[in-house]
Amino acid sequence: MAADEEKFILTPEGYAHIKQQLALLEDKEKGEREILTDALSDSVGNDDNADVGVEFDARTRKEWTDEKIAHLHYILDRAEIYEDANPSAIDVGERVTLWSFEERQEVQFDVISSAEVTSGAVVGPGVMDASDASPMGKALLSRRVGDIVEVDAPDGKMRYAVRKIEPIPAA
Repeated sequence: MAADEEKFILTPEGYAHIKQQLALLEDKEKGEREILTDALSDSVGNDDNADVGVEFDARTRKEWTDEKIAHLHYILDRAEIYEDANPSAIDVGERVTLWSFEERQEVQFDVISSAEVTSGAVVGPGVMDASDASPMGKALLSRRVGDIVEVDAPDGKMRYAVRKIEPIPAA
């Protein structure tokens, strides 16, 4: 990987999820290719607008799928699996338990990469995700247990105390 290339820090679960999503899309693309081939052969020499509409729909779906496949390949080709270099500080791939001063209760966030968020990776029940590119994720990165974190939110500034840092549990 060249020094100026974008890289994506992924949790092992996020990496596996993206690979699974890619396999499903590649299977879907094969079916869409067959439908498009059939639509093209049906419309050859035929002025029927219905065949043209079917061909257009099939081509549009296939193009969308091809773009999604290319995006997932882009992420996986530049992926680095998260390794906890500093277990006492928050990093991508960790579940963080916070005390919310506004809500007066504990809340949990899984700090994940933006690639995992956009791929639709699922976090645990009752746990919110915080992308490393989001205001919450940026505020949490490198913090330690006991730190007070302030995050600008649409409703105003939110304050949290970091209570616990742990790796995101395996699914």
